[in-house]
Amino acid sequence: MLNYKFQIKRHNKPSRTSYYLLLSTLFLVAFLERTVWDLGPNVELVTTVMILASFYLGRKESFWLTFTIIATTDRLIGNSSIFLFTWSGFLLPAFLAGSVFKYLSTKYKHPATKKILDGVLLTSLGISSNIFFYLWTNFGVWLLDSWEMYTNNLRGLLLCYINGLPFLKNQMVSSLLFIPLGIVLIEAALKLAIKYKSNYANYLQILKDSH
Repeated sequence: MLNYKFQIKRHNKPSRTSYYLLLSTLFLVAFLERTVWDLGPNVELVTTVMILASFYLGRKESFWLTFTIIATTDRLIGNSSIFLFTWSGFLLPAFLAGSVFKYLSTKYKHPATKKILDGVLLTSLGISSNIFFYLWTNFGVWLLDSWEMYTNNLRGLLLCYINGLPFLKNQMVSSLLFIPLGIVLIEAALKLAIKYKSNYANYLQILKDSH
C-alpha cells in the first residue's frame, strides 16, 4: 500500500508538516469548488484530489479525504437518493487507486522516465475513475428515475447513458487538466520545502559553529 512513509522516502519530505498541509489544501480546494467556485456541470476536483491523495498520502487517506469532502459538501448543497451511487462512485476508486498504481508502477523502473510515466498513469487512473463514475451513477439515475424520464428497459438505460455523455466529457477534461497540474504544483512545493529545510539546517549549523 502506498503510504506516507513510502512517499516521505520517495520525495525526502522535510516533516509531517508537509503531510498535514497537503491534506488540508486538497480538502479545501475540492470543498470550495463544490460549494463556492462551481466550475460547471461535472467539472469537478474530487477525482483529482482523490488521485493525488492516493499517490502522495496513501490509500486510507485518499478514502477518508474523499468521504469527508462529499459528506460535508452534500450537507451544504444537498443531494437525493442518488447519493448512494455518487458516493460509492467516488469512494470505490478512492479505495482502489493507490493499490492499482502501486501494482502498475512496478512495471517500469527506469528513473529517467519514471516521473513522466507516474503522471501519465495517475491521469489514466483519473480518467478510469471518471468512466466508472459515469457508468455507475447513470445506472443509478435510470434505476431510481425520480423524474420518470426513462422507460424501465434496455432502451431507457441506453438513453440515460447517451444523455450523460456531455457530463462525462466535462469530468474527463477536468481530470486531464487538473491531475497533471496538481502533480506539477505539489512537486514544486516539495522541492521548495526541501530547499527551505536544507537552508535552515545550514543556518543552524553556522550558528552552532560560531559559538
